[in-house]
Amino acid sequence: MWVLKLFCHSLILALFALFLSAFIASPLLAQTAPPKDGTQLPPPDPILPDENRPDPDSPNPDSLPEDLLEDSLPDVPSEEGAFSDFTAPDILKQPDYSKMSSAAERRARLDKLFVRLANAANEDQGELIAEEIWALWLDSGSASVNFVLRRGAAAQTNGEMKLARSMYDHTLDLMPDYAEGWARSSRLALEEKNLSRALTEAAHALTLEPRHFYALWTMGNVFEQLGRNEEALEAYREANKLHPKLKAVEERFNSLRSSLEGDVL
Repeated sequence: MWVLKLFCHSLILALFALFLSAFIASPLLAQTAPPKDGTQLPPPDPILPDENRPDPDSPNPDSLPEDLLEDSLPDVPSEEGAFSDFTAPDILKQPDYSKMSSAAERRARLDKLFVRLANAANEDQGELIAEEIWALWLDSGSASVNFVLRRGAAAQTNGEMKLARSMYDHTLDLMPDYAEGWARSSRLALEEKNLSRALTEAAHALTLEPRHFYALWTMGNVFEQLGRNEEALEAYREANKLHPKLKAVEERFNSLRSSLEGDVL
């Protein structure tokens, strides 16, 4: 009897050992059990979400009302007129001076400055813009002509009329198509009381540079001294259009206009 019990007990132990060895050799334990040499296994690959699986927090577009779905879409301009309201920055509107000749660049810069001068907000701003214009006018393109003209202007300012006349005459000999030379010589002729020369040279300056408000101012002065007030008024009017903030021209224009209108009445 005891022999049978011992046999059953041994059989149970053998089956248990067989089951245990099979369990240890299973793939699950083989993946998770550390190797005997002590090295670490790499972590298992993370479980990636299914890209086709809908996000439970995002609404289903098919279940949204049609008007709400339209509101959720960004406004995309149509091809026609998509950029009709676009205004390019000012810097993009600037002419490319690098592709112009020196004469074309000078004209383009003067055109832009005269627009600014006509719209100057006050006298100070107008003077600053006029100085930029004069900087271009004073540059004849010849260093020697520039030097002679500036020396004549300095002499005229200091009351050295003979030296100023010599310098201006020399300037016109060197460069007869230089508008600033004629305009300066015309003003000096007015101070010399040579009205005929002053008027002729002012007109010559204006044929070379029709927007020369300084030559127009001199011409208006000459016409006034000659008693030709209507012509003086027109000269002042043109100068005032070009440089509205030039006080000397504005005052003479308003005074002469009031006088002439009073005579008419």
